[in-house]
Amino acid sequence: MKKLSLILFIGVLFACSDSDECHDCHIAWENAQGQEVEVELGEFCGAQLSDLESNGDTLAEPTVVGMDTVPAGYYPGSSIHCEEHDHAH
Repeated sequence: MKKLSLILFIGVLFACSDSDECHDCHIAWENAQGQEVEVELGEFCGAQLSDLESNGDTLAEPTVVGMDTVPAGYYPGSSIHCEEHDHAH
């Protein structure tokens, strides 16, 4: 049983790749004062993370963050920031 558990554990380690990593992401919007305002999108993993970074995201409704209102609309991948993650746009 111990041998089977060790084999399964090693298999899981090798099955995971960088594409399986998960990161918290947000839309970075610049207000009239030139300050970045963040609209949290949540955690994305694997293919969803890659898709978000490549294709961007759409806010269906304006979002109030502090004293700022981030307008509804499409935000391209260059506006998406995912924490602790090197990504190319």
